[in-house]
Amino acid sequence: MTSLDDLKSYVDLAVDHAKGKADGAIARGVLSSNSQIRFSQNAIDINKRWESLSLQLFLIVEEAKTGFSERSVSSAEDVKKAVDDTIAFTKRLPESQFFAGVEEKVYEYEAISGTFDSKIDDFGEKAPGVVNAAIDVARTQGAKRVAGALKFGKEFQFFRSSYGPEGSTRSTSFDLNVRAFMDELDHSGQGLECGSKPSQALNGMIEAGAQAGRLAKQAVGAKQGEAGTYDLVMNPTVAANVLGFMVESANPFMVMIGISPLGDKMGQQMGPEFVTVADDPRMAGGLASKPFDAEGTPTRAINIYEKGVLKSFLHNTSTARMFETESTGSSDLVGLGQGLKMLLPNTSNIVFENGDRSCEELLEGDKPTIYVTSNWYTRFTNYQTGEFSTIPRDAMFLVRKGEMKPIKNVRISDSMLRMFANITAFGNDRRQVYWWEVETPTFIPSVRIADCRITAATQ
Repeated sequence: MTSLDDLKSYVDLAVDHAKGKADGAIARGVLSSNSQIRFSQNAIDINKRWESLSLQLFLIVEEAKTGFSERSVSSAEDVKKAVDDTIAFTKRLPESQFFAGVEEKVYEYEAISGTFDSKIDDFGEKAPGVVNAAIDVARTQGAKRVAGALKFGKEFQFFRSSYGPEGSTRSTSFDLNVRAFMDELDHSGQGLECGSKPSQALNGMIEAGAQAGRLAKQAVGAKQGEAGTYDLVMNPTVAANVLGFMVESANPFMVMIGISPLGDKMGQQMGPEFVTVADDPRMAGGLASKPFDAEGTPTRAINIYEKGVLKSFLHNTSTARMFETESTGSSDLVGLGQGLKMLLPNTSNIVFENGDRSCEELLEGDKPTIYVTSNWYTRFTNYQTGEFSTIPRDAMFLVRKGEMKPIKNVRISDSMLRMFANITAFGNDRRQVYWWEVETPTFIPSVRIADCRITAATQ
C-alpha cells in the first residue's frame, strides 16, 4: 500500500529528474481514497471504494513551451518515464501565449480549519445506514421512489516546484444527491448536502432526503407553465449554478479568449449595493479551500464584487504580469478538454454574503413569481453578453396572490448580467452547493430576481 512517504518521494524524484532537461517543473502527488454509494428504487445498488496515487506534472521547456500530464505511478521508473514523456511531448508544442512565469518566492503557509474529518474512516462504516435513513425519510414525506448517490473520501497532496515552493495538504469531502419521485416523472424533488466533514453532517444528509420527498409530493398536479416575464426566486442549488458564472467569468484568461462578459466592466456597478461576493480559498469547510495555489503562492480571499461594483479579477503569476498587477493566489491546473490542462487562474470557493429574508418573505409580493428548486442543462447563446438558458427540473411553483401552485415545462431564458443587476433580495439560508451542475463550491442563499424572461420548454 502506498504511503505518504512514497507520495513525497515520487514528487521529489519528478522535480529532480526534470533538472537539466526542463527549464522548470511543478509536480503534485495526489493520494486519494474514495467511496460511492448509488441507490435507486428505494435501495442501494452499488457500494464501492477505490484508492489511487496520481502524479501531476507541469513542465516548462525551451523557455515558453508548457506541457501537462497526469498518470498513476507506483515506482521510481514510472515517475521518470512520466517526466521524460512529458518533456518529449512539450517540445513538440508551440510556445504558449498565456505563460509569463510562475511563483519563485518561498512562503510559510497558514493552515485552514475545517477541511479534514478525523472520523472519515468510521463514517465509511455508517454511510450505508445514513443513505437508507435518507431514503426512508423521503418515503415518509410521500415519495414513491428514491434514487441518488453519496460520494465521500479523503485526499493527501504533496506539491513541489523547482523554483523553491513546496507544501502539503490533506482534506476530506462528501456530497449527497437525493431525488424523489411520485408516480409520474414530472412529479419529483431534489435534496442536496455537501461539505468537508461527513461525520458531522448526518442530520443534514437525512434532511436532504426529507426535502426531496416533500418537494416531490408538492409537485403532484403540476400544470404547463406559461411564457412571460416573472419575478424569480431561486433556491441555493439553482442560484449557485446561475449566479456563480458572474464570479467564474472574472478571469483574465476568459477575457482574453472572448468568453467573459466582464472584460470592460471593471469598476462598474454590476448589481445592487447589498451584493458582495468573494472568491475565498480559505473558507472554513469549503470544498475547494487550500493554503496555497498550484504555483505555491499563498491563497487569500478576494472580493470580486463589493457593494455591487466589480472590483477584482483572479490572477496567477502569468496573467498578473500580463495585466501589470499582482497574483491573487488563484493559480490552478485547469482542464481544457481531452486531458489537456494549463496553468491558469481559477475560482476556489465562491462566497455570497448571507441575506436577511426567510423563504416565505422572498415569495411575498404583488407580481407573479416562479420558485425554482432545481435546474439542469445551463447553456449559453452568447458568452460576451451572458445570454443563456437553463431548464428547471423537479418541483417548481407559480406564486400568485399568495397562492402557490406547481407548474412544469418552462425554461429560464435571460442574461446573467441583467439578472445579476436585478437581484432584489437574498434569503437567510446560505449553504454550500456542489454537484454536477455546480462544479465550483458555492456558498449562497436563496435569491429573488425581478423581471426574468421565461419561455415554454418542449414538452
